[in-house]
Amino acid sequence: MRYTHFLTTCILAALCAPAYSQINPDLVGSCEIGHADAYLELKNVRARLFNSGNLFWRGSPHVYEVPRGSGVNAIFTDNFVIGGMVDGTLRTAGSTYGPYEFWPGPIPKSGDPPEDCSAFDRFWHVNRFRDMKIVTAAHPVSDAVKDWPTHLGAPFVDVDGIEGYRPEAGDRPFMMGDRMVWWIMNDVGNKHDRMETDPLGIEVRVTAFGFDVDNELGYTTFYRYEVTNRNTLSIRDAFVGRIVDADLGNFDDDRIGSDSTLSMFYFYNADDFDEGEEAYGVAPPAIGLVFLEASHFKKTLPTDVGARPGSFMTSSTHYWANTGINGDVRNGADLYNYMRGNWRNGRQRTEGGYGMDFNNKPSPIWMPGDPVSGSFWSEVNLSGNGEMFAASDKAGVASFGPFDLNPGETATFTFAYVWARGSDNLDSITQLRRVASEIHEISDEILTPRGPVGPEIVDGNLPPLAQFPFWLAPPFPNPASNTLSVEFSASLPGDIQLEVFDILGREALSPTTLQVSEGPNQTVLDVSRLPPGVYRVRLQSWQHTASHSFVVSR
Repeated sequence: MRYTHFLTTCILAALCAPAYSQINPDLVGSCEIGHADAYLELKNVRARLFNSGNLFWRGSPHVYEVPRGSGVNAIFTDNFVIGGMVDGTLRTAGSTYGPYEFWPGPIPKSGDPPEDCSAFDRFWHVNRFRDMKIVTAAHPVSDAVKDWPTHLGAPFVDVDGIEGYRPEAGDRPFMMGDRMVWWIMNDVGNKHDRMETDPLGIEVRVTAFGFDVDNELGYTTFYRYEVTNRNTLSIRDAFVGRIVDADLGNFDDDRIGSDSTLSMFYFYNADDFDEGEEAYGVAPPAIGLVFLEASHFKKTLPTDVGARPGSFMTSSTHYWANTGINGDVRNGADLYNYMRGNWRNGRQRTEGGYGMDFNNKPSPIWMPGDPVSGSFWSEVNLSGNGEMFAASDKAGVASFGPFDLNPGETATFTFAYVWARGSDNLDSITQLRRVASEIHEISDEILTPRGPVGPEIVDGNLPPLAQFPFWLAPPFPNPASNTLSVEFSASLPGDIQLEVFDILGREALSPTTLQVSEGPNQTVLDVSRLPPGVYRVRLQSWQHTASHSFVVSR
């Protein structure tokens, strides 16, 4: 594993020297690293989570098992990383394989670094099918809903219109997906031994979520990071990103690519057979890190790298286990250079070959060419003549920036891990791109809080009307082939217009006027004649409008 590579490099190059001399002890607390872990348990994916800034691995076992139950992991480790300039000095937070630089819990209101973070060393779980049902007083809300930590900043949907979180009156957690895990971290809990810088003074609230569906969306996991600057100083020219070591089944036969049109950094198998006991075998899949959301957008990628407007991935790179300018991340300065699209010594990465022919034009994106067609610049065509990059254990950095974060300001970033398996290793890339594109198309719905499941009828009685805001549940099944069930709640009886459009906004089915009663309603649409594709169903009353996307497949 790359962890062994790092230790070897660190010993040979004497890179493990203590960092205390560069860190102001007044800026950090005395917290222990968090010991808790949790699992995002979906129908098709099982992912291990930690509250120290990393995901999937912090010692054996590493778990990003997909398909769930297969015994094969698609990712070894992932680390959330961030860096920026504070009063003219670089500050960073993050890691590769440890020591980790986030600690459980918020930054105290006093602004002083915490002395003990152990009270917050935990995760909060919500299951939409179990916890989000609206029930009567005879069937109280679940403990997960009661325990939702709104006092720590966990978001919720205010149903009753009264200030404060009142689950007994219908308020519910801001539900993302079907299963959701939430936690809170800070970067001032203790010294930054790994990156050797002072902390940024940030508080990070994280939501991991996914969907229990049998289509491609069910093989995707999502991670939303809300970063708040609790410092009294602004963070300037900041970058945020991920350090990813994918280990796609067998760790030693992978390649890396980027698709700037989809804001995706991806890993794929070098041939059509993934060798080993814990491997994918024939027709191995591909996996991609997709940047879905960045609230603080300041810079657009140059058009000559093919980025779509508003691209949320501004840099990506592969680095090697060595001591050269393209080697492992040793400290915060290396990390910041990588996130800015440079090599770790600050020189701009260039297009072609191994990115180090400095007579070529700069390229902040690593290998944006298409390996499926064998086009330049990709790991199967380094220089335009078919020269290949050797398959190996691959790791890299993908990032977004620059942006500024003023005191008290919050920036939100959402990432997704997309997995797809095609008829062979290269077709898996094609399918990965298709799925990533579809997820971009429905990202607004993915990032919108989901309504209640059903309303539950208990003892023959419906809950009071006060607990029925206007809402439209995600239509099901999704994908659909013949019929589509649409569940919704109306706040008042009367007429509601139901419309279906394609992704270009064209009418796909004739509008239908429904006579509805207050509270829960359901209707079924015939979609058997619609061509396969992505559609949107819209519900409109004189007061409210709601919509959701769905997919038709055959």
